[in-house]
Amino acid sequence: MAELSKCLQDRDAMRLRIEKMEADRDNFLVEVTAVAAEAGEAANDDEPEQLAVRLAERLERAERMREAKAGLVNDLQRLQDAREILDAEIAAHERRKNEVLSVFGVATLADVVQRDELLRDRDRLRSAVAELEEQVASGLAVEGFEQARSILDAVDLDSLAIEKAEVEQRLRDLDEALQQQLIRQTRATDKLDAIGGDAAVARIDAERRTVLLEIEEKAVRYIELKLGIMSAGNALRLYRERHRSGMMQRASDAFALMTRGQYSGLTTQPVKGGEVLIALQRDGQSKVADALSKGARFQLYLALRLAGYYEFAQFRPSVPFIADDIMETFDHVRSEEVFRLFGEMANAGQVIYLTHHQHLCQIAKAVVPSVAIHELG
Repeated sequence: MAELSKCLQDRDAMRLRIEKMEADRDNFLVEVTAVAAEAGEAANDDEPEQLAVRLAERLERAERMREAKAGLVNDLQRLQDAREILDAEIAAHERRKNEVLSVFGVATLADVVQRDELLRDRDRLRSAVAELEEQVASGLAVEGFEQARSILDAVDLDSLAIEKAEVEQRLRDLDEALQQQLIRQTRATDKLDAIGGDAAVARIDAERRTVLLEIEEKAVRYIELKLGIMSAGNALRLYRERHRSGMMQRASDAFALMTRGQYSGLTTQPVKGGEVLIALQRDGQSKVADALSKGARFQLYLALRLAGYYEFAQFRPSVPFIADDIMETFDHVRSEEVFRLFGEMANAGQVIYLTHHQHLCQIAKAVVPSVAIHELG
């Protein structure tokens, strides 16, 4: 009985919901039918749901049509505004055209172009006429062209032509006479120059002897200077040969050691105005110093510095040899060889190497046990 009472309550609630839903459906049907009738949509015998779907689609199409219409109206308004602007410009051009046609007194713009060209030709001709009138007045030495015209009107052209011919002939005769006079003057001058006195000859001979003496003195001085330069050059060359042999041998040995035999040594090759340094490779080929790699150049320069230090310390009191992190491009093996060379140099003088690489300190301790390492704060 307890379950039956609960079921009866659920049945009453369900019936109430059904009645409300049926009422809602009836109201929906009435409203859909009214909207369809207002919109002129035939209801036929379709279900209310299908009729509502058709009305919704029709409403959506109407919205799209309204938006499209609004866009077309805006485009039409924009085109109308542009047309009004163009009409105003056309009217302005038409007014300007009518003014130009009225000024030139013609019917078309082509006639205006022709008339403008004629006017330009007229202006050029007037300018040319004015220049010619000014030239005529200036040539006749009068103030204006009217005075020049009155003078020219009174002139007989035939007699003027005859006078012109006579003047031209007279000018040609004068030119020929002038040329003849110049020729005679030149010949007379040559004859006068050919005639000389004893004093002039003696003076010229004295000047010649003086010039010859100056030439002889300067030639002797040139020969002395040339021989002096040659002697100094030979002395410098001999000095370099004597002092370079040992230095070059040390540099070659050090370079071969630092490159681990990749290069067998160094030599020089004479060029115009001096010599160039050549590195000899193990395979027999050679390279100039500028053609070496960056690391090989550093090793070459270090080898030259070592040899130069030995040469200096051989004849003078030794000074400290200071190098600042020159082995940044050297590998571990080449760094060992360099420290070994530094250890040998320490017998000739003090060697100071500055670095901020800790591994170089370890290499130096291993290769040169007597090395003194100072850490700077």
